[in-house]
Amino acid sequence: MSFHGCIVGIAAASLTTFALLAQAAPAHYYKWQGDSRIVCAQTSPGPGWKRLKGHFIKADCSI
Repeated sequence: MSFHGCIVGIAAASLTTFALLAQAAPAHYYKWQGDSRIVCAQTSPGPGWKRLKGHFIKADCSI
């Protein structure tokens, strides 16, 4: 195998490995408290909202 073939093989193996490792996991949900209510969301609903303790997997913040 030529030097060029080795480099191409190593690059292909590296890219395959990185592609397998780079798979994203689902984002967590958090309880957010505003002035008069609490909501469940992955990101802040806006200014003035405070994130409460913990993180959840389900969108209704049940777990």
